[in-house]
Amino acid sequence: MLCEQYYLVAPELEVEEFNAKAPDKPIQVVYVPSHLFHMLFELFKNSMRATVELYEDKKEGYPSVKTLVTLGKEDLSIKISDLGGGVPLRKIDRLFNYMYSTAPRPSLEPTRAAPLAGFGYGLPISRLYARYFQGDLKLYSMEGVGTDAVIYLKALSSESFERLPVFNKSAWRHYKTTPEADDWSNPSSEPRDASKYKAKQ
Repeated sequence: MLCEQYYLVAPELEVEEFNAKAPDKPIQVVYVPSHLFHMLFELFKNSMRATVELYEDKKEGYPSVKTLVTLGKEDLSIKISDLGGGVPLRKIDRLFNYMYSTAPRPSLEPTRAAPLAGFGYGLPISRLYARYFQGDLKLYSMEGVGTDAVIYLKALSSESFERLPVFNKSAWRHYKTTPEADDWSNPSSEPRDASKYKAKQ
């Protein structure tokens, strides 16, 4: 795993599943695998990094990262909980800004290992993926303790339609480029015959 490769240690991952729709069956849902992989990878990576960095000098070891997957009638919810110290409330909204990161800016030297965090696009893109099919990604943090990240996805494929931008006549007018004024480098018509405008003597 990336965390072990970077820090040489990683907290345990505990996964619990609860299927309210069909209690005796495993959870099954239709979703885009690459979107789900990106969201989970980003959240696990963040949780493990926060946990390892907080507990690296402590003797009691690393608390596990806990994951709860639940399937209801409408939603599939995935909650990832860590004890990695949390984030202050004032920073929560900023975590979804592109180019903002709580991690230090990573070194781009080719001799170094692949950076674990610091570019500031993981969470914003993850939330974008979740919202694309009518879901969402929320963060609930308690500073000094840890963070819960919850992914909400539609359980029914019939309800998880794409969220596409509206393109109607009004939007077309808004994005339509206005015609540029003529200038000597890019005339919109052929040059005029200047001979007919000569002054008569």
